[in-house]
Amino acid sequence: MSLKQKATKGSLWISLTRTGINVIDFAVYAYLARILTLEEFGLVGFCFLFIEFANTLVNAGVNQNLVQRKTWSDDYAASTMTFVFGMGVFVAACLVCIGAPIANYSYSNVAAYVVASLAPITIIMSLQTVVSGKLLREFKNKQMGTAKFIATVFSALVIIVLAEMDFGLWSLVIGKLVNAILEFTFLTYVSRFRPRFHFDREDNKELISFCLPLLWMTIMSFIHRKASNMFTGFALGPASFALLAAAKKGEMVINQVTMSSINSMVVPSFSRAKEGANIGDLYIKLVTITATIVLPIFMGLAAIADPFVVVAFGDKFAPSAEFMSISAFTMFPAVIGWFLPNLLISRAETKEAFKLTLVNVTSNVLIAGTTVWFGIEVMLISVVAMNFLMLPVRFGIVMKYIHIDIWKLISALFSPFTCALGMFFIVSGSKIFLGDFIENDLAMLGMLLIIGGLAYPLLAFGLFYKNTLVQLKELNEMFSKKRVKN
Repeated sequence: MSLKQKATKGSLWISLTRTGINVIDFAVYAYLARILTLEEFGLVGFCFLFIEFANTLVNAGVNQNLVQRKTWSDDYAASTMTFVFGMGVFVAACLVCIGAPIANYSYSNVAAYVVASLAPITIIMSLQTVVSGKLLREFKNKQMGTAKFIATVFSALVIIVLAEMDFGLWSLVIGKLVNAILEFTFLTYVSRFRPRFHFDREDNKELISFCLPLLWMTIMSFIHRKASNMFTGFALGPASFALLAAAKKGEMVINQVTMSSINSMVVPSFSRAKEGANIGDLYIKLVTITATIVLPIFMGLAAIADPFVVVAFGDKFAPSAEFMSISAFTMFPAVIGWFLPNLLISRAETKEAFKLTLVNVTSNVLIAGTTVWFGIEVMLISVVAMNFLMLPVRFGIVMKYIHIDIWKLISALFSPFTCALGMFFIVSGSKIFLGDFIENDLAMLGMLLIIGGLAYPLLAFGLFYKNTLVQLKELNEMFSKKRVKN
């Protein structure tokens, strides 16, 4: 099997298993949204920001380092595990000693207990990092996805049972701990890697040299993704945080299933591409295919946000629909810039990848921090606009090392961008028209999904027939059993 087919198959399995995982996670999220108050929901969501940030510190760059090495070494893997385990223990201690007091000051003593209770997850995730890296390196995405899916199912059952027993937000805390333990256990089993500790100073030097720029880049990326949530939580309180978090949930699920799945294969694919391969053209193909798949989903979500939010989370989350619609438009610049950092990483330009992320994050944090005081709507619109404005700057950094034909990129993206926008306006217009005839939100949601599902392919074939055939051919080559050269 060629590298291209391995990467495609790997992305497909990641996408399929993440779809299952996120469907279950979304169902549990929606269930808890209905039984918890906005304040409780916002509080637990705010506490999870601390844990997500801690996991970011522990995992940054480790997988990429293990994947891009020419050969696998059990001793090096053991050295890496020793290093990240130490980091995990240190970061978990910081969560208890620093994160918990911040949560107590920002919200309540309950928030402090939640943060402290979740701290062990960081230690478990540090052990899991090396195991996941081995599976990714060997393109064992099917086994990895299956293990994670089973862990998700068990933890979801735990959460629901405890919630029915009136454990409230603590049902989610316990469920997340169970999920982390099960994931590590199952992944270790399928990887056939025996975890052990080994210390080697030279190995640590290599690891630090590779991962340090990525650490800062990952921190910046986290801040970029969570800036609007963090500022909303600090400035506007837990209820507003809960509304924005619900709006972002749909976007996050789609991201995990689509763009993140593809992005996870960029480094192993591009770093092993044949010598002399045109990485710029490969990037354009990747972005075009991603836009063709992802943009109609996001624009569809933006158009159906009103009935979707009410059906999924209940009437109390109705204001989240407007936030969801605005945020979806971030995907237009995001689909272009999403793969740029990993494109540089695949060429071992980790410092430049960090610089790229820093520029983008700084601009978004400044915009979010200065506009949140005018309301969530103003903040989100400003963030979308800033993402468009920063694209030329980001490409300027990448073009120093990898040539990308900008006009070729624009030409390739014109079709999916136009069709996605056209579908959005068709579905939005249909929603206004059908509102006089359909009062039930679930029926309205179903009708709009049918309209959107028909509108996009009709626009694609009707307006861009040749371009659509090219994309279908490219997709067919990616999934064909016939051996394709890299």
